[in-house]
Amino acid sequence: MKPFGILFILTGIFAIVGGLYTWGDGSIFSKTELLTVLIPLADILLTGPISLFSGLGILKNRSWAYVLGLITSGIYFFGSLLVFITIVWNKDYSIFLIAPSISGFLIAAAYVTWVLKTKTIH
Repeated sequence: MKPFGILFILTGIFAIVGGLYTWGDGSIFSKTELLTVLIPLADILLTGPISLFSGLGILKNRSWAYVLGLITSGIYFFGSLLVFITIVWNKDYSIFLIAPSISGFLIAAAYVTWVLKTKTIH
């Protein structure tokens, strides 16, 4: 389904670009504390590339892409949970942290629901 392919690609782009600027907290290259860069680095090294790859595969209707999309959705669920925990822990309820986390969670939930309802995975 093309909308999921497009959403995964956009999420991948935003994950990489956002990660490079530690989600609005400055360039990742200027940070010295691991905890400050842990989630942004994971976005740059894993979430972004896997989102782009699965999004392109979904757009090209490759059979492997649907399974990769499920894996990507799991990463979105986990990443969103980490950000939600960080938001509450730091009492930083910025919309710039909340909005991407909620959107990633909703994209993942919608994709998993769609795959479970429409696809037979062998």
